[in-house]
Amino acid sequence: MIKKHFFLYLFLVPLVTQSQNLRRINIQPSDNGKIYSEFLQEVEDRENVNIVFNEQKLRARTVRGIEFSNTDFYKFLERSLKIANFNVVRLEDDLAIIAGMDISESYGTRKENYAVLQGIPGQEVTIKGTVLDKSINEPIIGTQVFITGSNIGAVTDINGNFSFKTNARILELNINFIGFEKKSMVVGFHPQATKSTIDVDLYPESQQLETVIVTAKGADQNIRSKLTGVERMGIESIKTLPTFLGEVDPIKSMTTLPGVSTVGELSSGFNVRGGEAGQNLILQDNATIYNPSHLFGFFSAFNPDLVNNVVLYKGGGPSEYGSRIASIMDVTLRNGDAGRFEASGGVGLVSSRLTVEAPIIKGKSSFIVGGRVSYIDWLLNATNNIELKQSSAQFYDLTGKIFHTVNEKNFITFSFYNSYDDFNFTSDSIFSWQTTNASLLWDQTINEKLYGSLSLASSNYSSRLDNKDEVQGFKYVNKINNLRFKYKLNYDKSEDLSFSGGIEAVGIVLEPGKLDPLEADNNVVPANMQNQNSIETAGFIQSDISITSDWSVSVGLRYSHFFRLGPDDIYSFDFNNIVNRYPTINDTIHYKGGNLIEYFSGFEPRLSMRYLISDELSLKASYFRTFQYLHLISNTASTTPQDYWVTSGPYLKPGIGDQFSLGLFKNFNDDVNETSVEGFYKTTESAVDYIEGADITLNPSLEAGLVQGEAKAYGLEFLLKKNTGKFNGWISYTYSRSMRKFDGETDLTTINDGNYYPSNFDQPHNLSIVSNIEFNQQVSLSFNFGYSTGRPITIPVSKFSYGPYLSVLNYSERNEYRIPDYHRLDLSLTIKDDPIINRRYSGEWVFSIYNLYGRKNAYSITFNRYGRAKKLSVLGSIFPSLTYNFKF
Repeated sequence: MIKKHFFLYLFLVPLVTQSQNLRRINIQPSDNGKIYSEFLQEVEDRENVNIVFNEQKLRARTVRGIEFSNTDFYKFLERSLKIANFNVVRLEDDLAIIAGMDISESYGTRKENYAVLQGIPGQEVTIKGTVLDKSINEPIIGTQVFITGSNIGAVTDINGNFSFKTNARILELNINFIGFEKKSMVVGFHPQATKSTIDVDLYPESQQLETVIVTAKGADQNIRSKLTGVERMGIESIKTLPTFLGEVDPIKSMTTLPGVSTVGELSSGFNVRGGEAGQNLILQDNATIYNPSHLFGFFSAFNPDLVNNVVLYKGGGPSEYGSRIASIMDVTLRNGDAGRFEASGGVGLVSSRLTVEAPIIKGKSSFIVGGRVSYIDWLLNATNNIELKQSSAQFYDLTGKIFHTVNEKNFITFSFYNSYDDFNFTSDSIFSWQTTNASLLWDQTINEKLYGSLSLASSNYSSRLDNKDEVQGFKYVNKINNLRFKYKLNYDKSEDLSFSGGIEAVGIVLEPGKLDPLEADNNVVPANMQNQNSIETAGFIQSDISITSDWSVSVGLRYSHFFRLGPDDIYSFDFNNIVNRYPTINDTIHYKGGNLIEYFSGFEPRLSMRYLISDELSLKASYFRTFQYLHLISNTASTTPQDYWVTSGPYLKPGIGDQFSLGLFKNFNDDVNETSVEGFYKTTESAVDYIEGADITLNPSLEAGLVQGEAKAYGLEFLLKKNTGKFNGWISYTYSRSMRKFDGETDLTTINDGNYYPSNFDQPHNLSIVSNIEFNQQVSLSFNFGYSTGRPITIPVSKFSYGPYLSVLNYSERNEYRIPDYHRLDLSLTIKDDPIINRRYSGEWVFSIYNLYGRKNAYSITFNRYGRAKKLSVLGSIFPSLTYNFKF
């Protein structure tokens, strides 16, 4: 669906005909040089045709390229306006529509997507019509019919009729009713038009004529978009994938696409193009999500019933984004229904969810709120792992959004998110973590070319470990809080040139760790790492330029600043005096609150280019540079609640990532089939790793246990996708390497003799096969197969034994070996209720099997003091689930 800020350049040309072909209208070379709007008016008068067009948009264009007498007017329009990024859509004998690229990409050539009504453009006109349930030819009561981006519209009455007034010349109309496919169309007006009403036919969701497109974008957006390394998935696409325990997961959906991977089960993060999990910035309505999962990756942090769209930038993305080297994931929540009350949810074997939405002021403001809760203990008790049998787990979350239309040019939204997890491991250790986010967004249309958005978002994340030992019981807590302000302006100068720019500021407070006795009589010495305070600011500008109809460029620049502030105590280390692998502390510098401890800044250029070789083939290239001032500290390959963040400072420099990419994109069969191959090469300055034997928990001298060096990643990504039809899906394959090099000044700060070695998340081969099969209107089957190379590990290669009880292990080079390869097959069967019987209520049964053939994939391999290996497989058996989803 087209966003409200897209240009709506639309010309409606009803041509009077006497046969099945468009009537020929001749034009002459003498028409060259005329203002395009005047030229169209002359043709209208001379040939007795009716032409609807936006005079202001064409006033700056002139007629060129009429070389011969009696040139066909229609063919000339098709040829000349294509250069200006317009497409010609033929609908009927006497109707042709010449639309901007954004219109034609989203609405295609189907007649029912367009309408011309009787009315005088620029003056008050009335839009009226009837909405019918096409399956039974009866009116639908309570259907929302609204103009995109405004509060202008109506709700159908008992006869399915609607009527409202507007002064729009050309507009987009959205028609929406729960349980039916959503529809949108373009409407224009002319005094001589013969139609005065619109008849809209809606089909129940399970009776759509064609399977929904698997990506929420225009059919050829992958060809025409300027940016590389961008993955988009609408929630309808995500819902077609097999579920784990009946729950749709936007994060796991993204890992089926090229260049995105995970390290396996119990992984709460993901890796993009060889980057770390901590190098991904995850936003939900502009608020940062630091832990994107529940229960160590079993469930996503995002409630799928509220998600509208997910966009992943595998690189820097547009210049408005920064702060992370690997990727930006931007999740947007949908607005609630402004026309009527709706409810949806699902009841499963291990979790349930409920979402309600309704108007606050009908047609003007709405709310939507959804909650989820789990009851997974019975499943843990059914596993073969003794420790898991003795454990318990739970989570809940609550997500909501309020949308309000102030007037036709101002819109305000407020979003909130709260979640809580706890995992009681073997009855003596409780892991828990909590997120509380809130965001406020103000969108303003200043004029037809200029619009802005202001956002304020608060993000608060904490994790805790409680040890219930009677003697050594303790509680360990770490936190990260931030407040983000952002203002952005967009200026659309013309169809071929647009600008955006703005400012962003983020205040960050880190609490890396605090240890206290769980009870007053516990034998535990309290410890506390000092809080770290910082401010990150940035200014950014971006421009999208269509140089010709084939060449386009997106260029951006971001200039970021980072201020490390007091209060804090900074140690001065003597690296020439090493005791127990750490340098001694020879001085301490105390900074008062607000004092500047360290300052960093840098330019972050972004450049993307696209060359359109043909309508179905394009070549793209890009370069991104990004700075990352925060570092995630973890001693595992996957993200865990015990991980914590630290800021750059005197001994820890910011990471700097440079990425180059080149891709070829090809579509077939009218954009039904997509193919692409994209290569990338990425380097990172000041990558972080740990010295041998480093202690990263509650270590006030943490920086002395870290080492910084070089990292590089490179690879090729392949994608083959079928977008529509009863059989659709995609195959993605990625070959990539992620390597690191740390060549310090001493043996202690040198790893692997200063040579490159694989990172913890280096997985050269990643393959995903996703397929959806629609047997009929109510029954569909989907499956997902994933394969990846095993992760690198360091293992003991020899040992020296001293008697029967003492052994000294000699380990390999870092990450020289690998755990076994990972592969898994998931299956999901969906059976929908008959919508004709239950028109107002719809439901579906979803039966899923996770790990269909019971593969015992290795989560980790550990070694005891004698060098004996032990493999841990968390989900080493088949996991079936059954969920009933409903909507009314």
